[in-house]
Amino acid sequence: MGEMHLSYKPLVAFSGEVIDPDTDDKYTETGMNGLPPKVGIPDAFKTPTYRILIVAEKFQTGFDEPLLHAMYVDKKLGGVNAVQTLSRLNRTTRGKDGSMVIDFVNEWESIQQSFQDYYQTTLLEGETDQNRLYDLQHEIQEFDIFVQEDLDDLAAIFFDSEQPQEKLQPILDRARDNWRQRESQEREDFRSLLQSFGRLYGFLAQILTFEDVELEKFYIFVRLLNRKLDRRKGTLPTEVLDAVDLDSFRIQKTYEGEIDLEPGDRELPVIGAESGVGYGPEELDALSNIIKQINEKYGVNLSDEDKVDMQKLKKKIQAHEGLRNVFQANNPQSVRRMKFDEVINDILLEFVHTKLDLYKKLNQPLVNRMLKNEWYSEYQQGR
Repeated sequence: MGEMHLSYKPLVAFSGEVIDPDTDDKYTETGMNGLPPKVGIPDAFKTPTYRILIVAEKFQTGFDEPLLHAMYVDKKLGGVNAVQTLSRLNRTTRGKDGSMVIDFVNEWESIQQSFQDYYQTTLLEGETDQNRLYDLQHEIQEFDIFVQEDLDDLAAIFFDSEQPQEKLQPILDRARDNWRQRESQEREDFRSLLQSFGRLYGFLAQILTFEDVELEKFYIFVRLLNRKLDRRKGTLPTEVLDAVDLDSFRIQKTYEGEIDLEPGDRELPVIGAESGVGYGPEELDALSNIIKQINEKYGVNLSDEDKVDMQKLKKKIQAHEGLRNVFQANNPQSVRRMKFDEVINDILLEFVHTKLDLYKKLNQPLVNRMLKNEWYSEYQQGR
């Protein structure tokens, strides 16, 4: 049997810019795909040259392309996220008599449950009250973790593209340190209110136009502060996680066929104050979250194998005695940061001979800066 050659070029969709580690050239989606000026990905996909589209988060909604026939899924989907993503295939056109999904991650039962809620008539159990945002805002303010001056100072930096984002950290650090002084239950109540406000604001912002500038400033502060708070302790001991190594894996077909749905109407809970309140597990661990941000923002495509190596890199940073001594001494922030960046650069150099591809990925200027900023902030919290 001879080799199969594809005559199609793949289109790659991503957000932001990608930087070539060898030349430092910057590429946008158009440049990366070699498209002519003013020709976007949706238009290029209709041409005979392009028939494969590679995406991470983009085109999940609003991409109404009848030519889409097959989808290969390599990420976790659930709820309305699954419905929106897989429904890109349900457009009809002449010559298209079906569609196909090949899923490497999700169980068919979870996909069935995601679609079941939207199969026929879908109703909300009640109305979403936008005034509840102000109630949550008041409840958060009653904790006295931060003051109005903190909101103003952070907004002045956040919305000024000329200001370095590092200046945000001292403002958030003050609020986080105040939060750390509270009792355990009070800390968790505050965290839950932050998350409830963020979810409700994010939902309402999609359907309403807010003219309250102070509310927008409050939302930005709450969203950043929630990320800054110490993570909840997991139930699985760290030593167990450290002892687990992936030796090998194999692909096995677990389901093939159509997924049937049961007729009937469904009621969905209202997005409101109680949405998401509770002390469940974190959505993503810190390293996974950083990798997700890097992949989505810069299109670097850090893999699971890269994550294992980055965990080793991080452990070396944590165990670095010289770095620990600099932080324990009464040194200014500038000296601490200089030493921290120096240690990361030295450890990264070790990858040149063993993991050159990963070294190139992490040494891209914007990626390198983001990684150092995130890990520096996390390292400071542990001191």
